[in-house]
Amino acid sequence: RTGYPLVDAAMTQLWHMGWIPNYMRHVVASFLVEFLNIDWRRGEEWFDKTLVDSDVAINAYMWQNGGHSGMDQWNFVMHPVFAAKSCDPEGDYVRRWLPQLSGLP
Repeated sequence: RTGYPLVDAAMTQLWHMGWIPNYMRHVVASFLVEFLNIDWRRGEEWFDKTLVDSDVAINAYMWQNGGHSGMDQWNFVMHPVFAAKSCDPEGDYVRRWLPQLSGLP
């Protein structure tokens, strides 16, 4: 429960299904590393254990990049509010995974 509906929805979907879309993986990774200052290795470990489609090499590579320590470091931060506006402008994804917010505009 981060207080950012898109991040919370993605983590809820991950917990319930063991899977989230690639874009949401990037949003969550960026949020954990940049906003919560969580070491990328903790995110990598959690996703590796939680994703049903986890690929050890790809997962580690992407988390290293998100943590600014990989071969192809991300030079951007995916702000969860801006990400929500671009990928879930009507809030359908958030309402699906966080039904307690379904009554909000």
